Amino acid sequence: MPLLAIGDVVRVRSDKVLGTVAGVAAHRSGNVVDVQLNGNTLRPVRPADIELVARAVKPMTTGRALATLLFLLLGIAAAVANGHYLRDLGANWVTVGFVAFTSVISVAGGLINAFNRPRRVRV
Repeated sequence: MPLLAIGDVVRVRSDKVLGTVAGVAAHRSGNVVDVQLNGNTLRPVRPADIELVARAVKPMTTGRALATLLFLLLGIAAAVANGHYLRDLGANWVTVGFVAFTSVISVAGGLINAFNRPRRVRV
């Protein structure tokens, strides 16, 4: 079963009804996924009876946009620091450029994935 987040669109295999994930509940017989159907009705479904149709994407808020910009600036700062350090060691410009580029990608990408990704739960 793939990881699920609240808002993901799923299909119940038994009767092919579509709904969105509203949450995960612990039950005596195991975990169940609460699927919100038409009319705001909740239906508990076993995870094995669900197939993922589409992932939920949160709209970009001002806070998330500022956090992404901050993470990008931290990546650029790391790239400049690494580039200066390598240049002082006598590295050529190709190596300095490669290390600076990978520094931006790894630092900014890692921070964005760590803090701005949707929370997914294995059921």
